[in-house]
Amino acid sequence: MNGGGGTVAVSVICPTYNRSSKITETIESVRAQTLQDWELLVVSDGCDDDTEDWVRRAARQDPRVALHRIERSGHPSGPRNAGLALARGEFVAYLDHDDLWRPDHLRVLLALLRAGADLAVTGCAYHDADGAEAVEFAPLSAFWHPELQVLGPMFEPSRVGHRRGVVEGVGGWRGGAGLEDWDLWLRLADAGRTVRTVVEPTAALLMDGGTRRNRMPRPHRLPLVVLDDARTAHALLGELRSGVHDEAFRAAVLADMRDWYRRMDNSGALVRPLDWHGDLDEEIGRVVSGEVKLFEELVLVPEQGRYALARNLLCSRVEHARRASRLVPSVQPRVLRLVRDLAGAGPG
Repeated sequence: MNGGGGTVAVSVICPTYNRSSKITETIESVRAQTLQDWELLVVSDGCDDDTEDWVRRAARQDPRVALHRIERSGHPSGPRNAGLALARGEFVAYLDHDDLWRPDHLRVLLALLRAGADLAVTGCAYHDADGAEAVEFAPLSAFWHPELQVLGPMFEPSRVGHRRGVVEGVGGWRGGAGLEDWDLWLRLADAGRTVRTVVEPTAALLMDGGTRRNRMPRPHRLPLVVLDDARTAHALLGELRSGVHDEAFRAAVLADMRDWYRRMDNSGALVRPLDWHGDLDEEIGRVVSGEVKLFEELVLVPEQGRYALARNLLCSRVEHARRASRLVPSVQPRVLRLVRDLAGAGPG
């Protein structure tokens, strides 16, 4: 491995597997940073193509780039933990091998961290494999609160930086079927670590339907209502997906969401992006009025001779799913009441 002694401002950890020459684009986005006091630890997860040759070539051009190889783990948590063990930086930032940074990314991250945050997060732009915008980045996804952290996957690693030592303090990165980033940020939240965010899109992230998050199983479910027979359950699910009740449900989602955010804000724990000065109610309305499929996560589950209409929970661990299940009724009371009222009235 390349690299010398001493410390640097930030250690950048980039896990990679069989990225070949494309890894150079990611490396160059680090070399182009306006903040230049960094080391880049590219950790090969047992690559068996020419990726490591391309990293070595970059390291010969810039001694701040270093290659480290580990035995194949098949999961980004392994390379990230290996990178943490090697890191010399006061701060740590992550960059996935198919993402890119804009030149001021590290400057923005470190400004947040040096102002006292334990975990700092920037906004981003999402693009597809052809480079076209895949989806608009919503400012609401840069808000943070412990309850938001429980209920939704947040903050892709390429947007995140933290103080060295805070991740090791909660057990490091853990493996699994996916969502290892969400799992880690949740443990940091439970440990009382502070979070600061901005909306500024300093990272460019690949949005690909083939990612692990899209392929991961969803074994955890939240039952919304239990029905006596399969025919009734299927009819209710079909009715919900038909769109006939979309207006009522969107109104319920909007009212529930506004109440929830007001409650979080009143608690003093809601973190707003430092560079965003919009109206929260208006932003919630904009998000809810979007083209979101309301019922795509609903499934039917046999339950002791009856059938539960349930919502898939995108949680990787059972203890996380239990926490989400306990929280949802207080966050979406109107939505749950609508489902149960429809079930009581019968489909149609």
